[in-house]
Amino acid sequence: MKIFTKLGSFIARKLLQKSGLRVTRPGPYGVFDFESFLCRHLEVHGTLNFVQIGANDGVMNDPIYKFLQKNKNRVSGFVLEPLPNIFSLLVKNYEAFPNIKPLNFAVHNSETEMLLYRVKPEHLSELPAFARGIASFDPNHWKKTSLVPDQDYIQSEIVKCISYSQLLENYGIAEIGLLLIDTEGYDYEILMGIDFTNVRPRIIRFEHGVRDRIMSESNFIEIIERLNSHGYQIIAESYDATAYLLEPKDLIF
Repeated sequence: MKIFTKLGSFIARKLLQKSGLRVTRPGPYGVFDFESFLCRHLEVHGTLNFVQIGANDGVMNDPIYKFLQKNKNRVSGFVLEPLPNIFSLLVKNYEAFPNIKPLNFAVHNSETEMLLYRVKPEHLSELPAFARGIASFDPNHWKKTSLVPDQDYIQSEIVKCISYSQLLENYGIAEIGLLLIDTEGYDYEILMGIDFTNVRPRIIRFEHGVRDRIMSESNFIEIIERLNSHGYQIIAESYDATAYLLEPKDLIF
């Protein structure tokens, strides 16, 4: 949960409004509770199918794990994690969720293999737990956090990749209630590559990280413009954004 009056959120919202884009201020006092948002969606629609790109181990700082625990008989989906050792944790953490399938891929628009830059496993015990989640296609991504002291803590690893469109085709995904994207710097490319005339997720949540230059202001605005053009309302938080299609029966707020 993040508060709109925090600096990062304020900047993100003003940036979008200055560009004439549609931004929603959710709930009383500007507080947005993503889990409550999903619960309301589930109440209206009865079930929820989702795709999570960049799932890590499925638990650490995960925006939907608690929601899934409470609703695992009504929710189904796919969780993607490219790093093999983290993927094994993901599989273990979702053993009790028969309707959720872990997939060992990164999503990339054009390549079937990519170098992913991650913290060396032998250094993880020296760093905050969150350091495990900063793997990125960008070799300099670690510099945008205060978690990693220097380059010696980083190594590259080849990972398998699949495009978003190939993911939908290979696994027969014809409808998505929720699309979650957290790829440490590649969210922009994925969102700009989605064919919304094919499958249009009802809800999209992604990381912009404008305050830490994870995504540039211009790229953030470009994404919001594109989502707005496809009928999405936007909730901008300090580090993440949620886009949703407002249907007549979706009295979310």
